[in-house]
Amino acid sequence: MAPFNTNQVKYIQAVAGRQQHTTLKAINQSGVIKSGLANWSDALVPQTFDTTDPLLLAQFALHEYPHAWDARGVHNNDQLEAADFENVVGTHYGFGSSIGELRALDVPCRAEYSASTIRPDDEWIASTERATPDGFLKSLNLKLRLTLPSNIPVAHPTFADIKVILDNAGGVATQVNAADYEDFWEGVLSNDPRSKAIRAALDLYARSHPMHTPHYEFRLIMFRNRINTYRATAASNNLEALRNGVSLLNPGYDLFMGQTGRPRGPLGYRTSTKLDKNLDPNGAPAPYYSGVRWGTNSGGVTGFMDGVIPQTGVDDGHHYTSGEKTFPDGEANLTHRDLMTMPLNKNDYVVMRDVRFFLGQSQGKSHFEDVFDFDFNDQINTADADLLSSDTLTDKNYRWHCIIIGTSNGKDPVHLNYEIRGTTACQSG
Repeated sequence: MAPFNTNQVKYIQAVAGRQQHTTLKAINQSGVIKSGLANWSDALVPQTFDTTDPLLLAQFALHEYPHAWDARGVHNNDQLEAADFENVVGTHYGFGSSIGELRALDVPCRAEYSASTIRPDDEWIASTERATPDGFLKSLNLKLRLTLPSNIPVAHPTFADIKVILDNAGGVATQVNAADYEDFWEGVLSNDPRSKAIRAALDLYARSHPMHTPHYEFRLIMFRNRINTYRATAASNNLEALRNGVSLLNPGYDLFMGQTGRPRGPLGYRTSTKLDKNLDPNGAPAPYYSGVRWGTNSGGVTGFMDGVIPQTGVDDGHHYTSGEKTFPDGEANLTHRDLMTMPLNKNDYVVMRDVRFFLGQSQGKSHFEDVFDFDFNDQINTADADLLSSDTLTDKNYRWHCIIIGTSNGKDPVHLNYEIRGTTACQSG
């Protein structure tokens, strides 16, 4: 017998008086993200990206960040152990400032009403909560708006660059010295003729720039693992999920594809079974994660430390070497240009959106907008607010991860206002 179609299911539910309550949860986030290491916590600073020039790097999770393996020895061992699932880490390490976990799939279920409730009748249920544990996760609509602020600070040129223009101008402009120039930027230069000379020189310098303004370039990536992922909390996953099979791949090591065919990320890279047979054809497992990991060493110091891999040669799989490379031979730290153009690892990750966009006066636009529609229509059965605790959702991956990368292609800092608006829809009753 063929399964019922959507209209037939709705008709049956209407006749039975079931699934008639609609729940709508609002998602609201806004703020500003800024380039620079000072705006990132230590654990989120990328270790394989060139951060000499200002780099904007930010992220958020649609619901929550999954847990995965890193470059520690227990995960690079060729035998699965209990520690492989006890010592997992968040996949947000190395991806810059975190806007946070939106918890889009936290939709509370109505509690039992007591006699003291103002509206004790069963007919009154708030639209922000589910009527019953069983029901359907219908959809999620997310709108993202990114805007350039009107007051982004500009990295001023060095005095040496301006002095050439001042000398060519002649007159009082030739009297401007390095101290005057610094006082001008600090707003304490009292000599008005010299201030006017500096402004004129800066105007000429700006006109010499091919874009007249910083060339702001951005990349937005929305992705998830191809199969279900793991979260080491009782509310989101259980042993049944592990038995059914989950992915513990970490995008911190393998989101991008490097020049030599090996996946790379902000913390290191993943070796290849085909390209790295020379590392140890008889002993060390491949692929494994090579790079750094976040943790606390034996001296009690918390920070990034060298990853460890099994030693070359045949041993019991528990002797390790440290100080492994953060990128493959022949490659280098990823520059801003690399991050804007390098391909993604689509063998292991589903990419919903990978888009580059340009903002600024030279581009004639100051904002970027995008809409993400998720039509789930999946059955749920849990009294917990976290819908991922439902055993009916263990066969799919709902943990989407969004990354925003930005550069001015120079020394100018990059600031970006963000607004996230979303609605999660469920049916129950």
